[in-house]
Amino acid sequence: MSESPVLSDVSTNEKASAMDGSPARPGRRRVPVRAGIACGLGILVLMFAMAYVAPLIRPFSASQVAGTPFSAPNGTHWLGTDDLGRDYFVRLCVAGRTSLSIALAGSVLALVAGSALGFAAGVGGRWLDTLLMGGVDLLLSFPSILLGLVAVTVFSPSVTTLIAVLSLVSLPHFARIVRARCLELRQLEFVLSARISGVRSPVIVAKHLLPNVFPLMMVQLANSAAIVILLESALSYLGLGVQPPTPSWGRMVAEAQNYLTDSPWLVLGAGGALLLSSIGWGLIGEGFATSRRSVV
Repeated sequence: MSESPVLSDVSTNEKASAMDGSPARPGRRRVPVRAGIACGLGILVLMFAMAYVAPLIRPFSASQVAGTPFSAPNGTHWLGTDDLGRDYFVRLCVAGRTSLSIALAGSVLALVAGSALGFAAGVGGRWLDTLLMGGVDLLLSFPSILLGLVAVTVFSPSVTTLIAVLSLVSLPHFARIVRARCLELRQLEFVLSARISGVRSPVIVAKHLLPNVFPLMMVQLANSAAIVILLESALSYLGLGVQPPTPSWGRMVAEAQNYLTDSPWLVLGAGGALLLSSIGWGLIGEGFATSRRSVV
């Protein structure tokens, strides 16, 4: 049985270089790709470090009244205080634990469940493909925010509920991407030869399909995490996310919007954190997507 090749796409520029005889220089594409991924990872590592380490080195807790309400940023309160006099920097970091953890956990859960459905539909029979993709299309027919609103209204808002709901709305995208790639790969020679040799479908998936689908899964994971963190913040903004006293970025924006004129740092802090986290995930996703189009 032949080895399973890991396929990659060749960029248009490199194809043109091969046709006109000019030397290909793949290194020119790799530098910005690696820089983008490194920058995105750096942003997220910094934010996770602030979320888990920064509150430990500050003398205040997230719910403690630490000073005069609406104090401007100063040496004691690095980002000032909120309407109740709580240290805003500490609350911003603790809220990051909630928002970042929910986004990461929901995206990973969607990756596992959605990819499993995609592989099952891609290598299974026609009836299984029709059944699974019918359910996936049904989920896609509803807006993500609407599904989230219904779910958290029926069930009590909690971290567990949010992770389950947000993974459910992200699952169809993984399933469709994995299935589409499997349908392409199963027509290739190395997969056909494995089937003819009597290799079972789970082994074909693990040894032949997964290595070629994995880069796409990583791209979708980063993109889904960026979307999930915004959905979680939207639900928290509407009061249907994590409930007080646990802070979250979306709820902090909702609480601070009435004081935008007098204390703009209250909105800019949480809004800036959401923007940076989305940029970080977006850079990672774009980096993986671009690396797929580069020559290995």
